[in-house]
Amino acid sequence: MPFKPLSCVYGKVTIPQRFIVGIMLQLALINSYHLRVVLNIAITEMIRPPQEQEKEYDSCPEFKHEKLDIKGGTFDWPTWLRAFILYAFFIGYALSQLPGGWLADRIGARHVMGTCMLVSITVSLVFPISVEYGGHQAAIGLRAVLGLAQGPMYPTTSSFLQKWAPVSERTFLAGIAFSGGNLGAFTGNLLTGVIIKETSNWPNAFYAWAVVAFVWYIFYLFMVFSRPSTHPFITEKELKMLSEELEESKKFVVPWTQILRSVPVYCILLSQLAHDYTYFTLVTDLPKYMKDILKLNIKDNATFSAIPFLILGLSNVLFSKLSDFMIKRGCRTVVMRKVYSFVGNVFPAICMVTAAHIGCTRAGAITLYTVGMFFMGLYYPGTMVNINDISRHYSGTIMALTNGLCSLTGIVGTFVVGHLTPHGTIEEWRKVFWIVFGVCTINTTIYVIFGKVDRQPWDYPKEEKEEEEGGGGGKTE
Repeated sequence: MPFKPLSCVYGKVTIPQRFIVGIMLQLALINSYHLRVVLNIAITEMIRPPQEQEKEYDSCPEFKHEKLDIKGGTFDWPTWLRAFILYAFFIGYALSQLPGGWLADRIGARHVMGTCMLVSITVSLVFPISVEYGGHQAAIGLRAVLGLAQGPMYPTTSSFLQKWAPVSERTFLAGIAFSGGNLGAFTGNLLTGVIIKETSNWPNAFYAWAVVAFVWYIFYLFMVFSRPSTHPFITEKELKMLSEELEESKKFVVPWTQILRSVPVYCILLSQLAHDYTYFTLVTDLPKYMKDILKLNIKDNATFSAIPFLILGLSNVLFSKLSDFMIKRGCRTVVMRKVYSFVGNVFPAICMVTAAHIGCTRAGAITLYTVGMFFMGLYYPGTMVNINDISRHYSGTIMALTNGLCSLTGIVGTFVVGHLTPHGTIEEWRKVFWIVFGVCTINTTIYVIFGKVDRQPWDYPKEEKEEEEGGGGGKTE
């Protein structure tokens, strides 16, 4: 029986390359999040515990910190400096989004994503020793570089999807790919805590994730290509199907003026801003909340900070498949996108506010965070896929534009947390979560009222417009 691993053929069984690309994109985002969130967990063990402060401001005195024998706790970084180190990532992240997305659409997403991952791996390898000798200055600088390297990851994913995902499978393939960020947040938070606890040394977590990401990169070189026409192992049948459904533009000139005046683009921007503000607050600061309020040790902190992201990753794929199914059954795409986006943005914020108001109840707080993250999975087949609805040629560029601007919420959110929670009390955290609720409700309501799913006029190349107006039926650019 013939076995062709790179062609994904075993006997008569052939796995379509578009699904292989979708899975590899998912693994790309998983690995990028490993390299990104490792510091969120490790930093809780890198700094000296503020023992006196905990005694003075203790929201839940019935809980006690469990001391673990871990080599660390040597840095005297105040709360504001820790916050700045964490949000330095988003400075670079915001700056590289648009150039990365433009390059992905212009020269091919394969080259951009591969380079970004190699830089991220290098930063992870040098981070521990650099911080040991360079202190917080090195930490801030390397976090900014990591942000620069990872900024193009989501735009390149969107650029891949516009070349590989036919309309009938668009939401599902996007769900598979974009779920990688959430699954990476899960495994990154969970296993980082395990690695640090079992090895009693926080630098080992950085080295471990760098090695795992490099293994992915080797497979990526042989299995992922920017478009079907350049893939050496795709079958003729699949290539023909994708060529008929997904036209490729020979000329790449971004209609910046029309995009920047497009109401649907701004609606997507507002909805994504609401999602990102919630998401980055949880990704970056949930471990801090678990330690300050619930007093979980590094292993339990990592576990319970990670579980909501596993649920989010699974619900992302589940709701994406359900969305495609319901649209095929006659549900209007615009209704699905808007309902999914509203519930996926507002309900998690409600859960966060509720969790902060139920008091010192570990089980209740963790349950609410998990339920909220489950429904956050609705956002991805809602707003995230909406970019591919309105544009076939410039989705990577538009994703870069919206993702870059919205990534600034990672800076704002982390600053807000650092400013409003100097003593780590539950009353301070309630203010943080009410702000999240307000942002989500206002922004998503605007999206629901004015958002659209129709392919926009500026997305049609000139030749394609002329052909459609003349009744032509040939292949367009």
